Amino acid sequence: MNAHLQNPPTPDAFRMAMRAVVGQVSVVTLAQDGLRTGMTLTSASALSTEPAMMIACINRSASAHAMLAVGGVLGWQVLGAAHQAVADRFAGKGGLQGEARFDGAQWHSDCGAHLLVGAPLASAAQIEDLIDRATHTIVIARLLSLHTNAGAGALAYQNGAYLALS
Repeated sequence: MNAHLQNPPTPDAFRMAMRAVVGQVSVVTLAQDGLRTGMTLTSASALSTEPAMMIACINRSASAHAMLAVGGVLGWQVLGAAHQAVADRFAGKGGLQGEARFDGAQWHSDCGAHLLVGAPLASAAQIEDLIDRATHTIVIARLLSLHTNAGAGALAYQNGAYLALS
């Protein structure tokens, strides 16, 4: 066993350790006053089934962070095996921001959220709570809708690379 103890961990050591953890890749979309934006996350997950809720941790330095508001609606899509280009656009590769991140994919509107057509899971969700901790905001949202596509596979992220799972 190759173990290394660092007590307490430095930010860089923790960041490197978390890179080794396989993460589900999601995109959260937001809209306000006719403007759309969003971001790629590996920190979004189910929180509760009754009621159906999700939780996400969003870096406060993210360009889309300013659009988060209690009572607002977001779109949460878990990306499929064929969605690496979507993940890259919403991560801001090539300097893309705002509306440009939606190019190259099909979207539909539901309950005020913009959802990715063909995603394994896409949901409109109403933001119920925003909790600031350290560098991130914890977002807790109640699902308003649920769209699924069982044949879409999954997109995961580990050690700085995407893994397409079908």
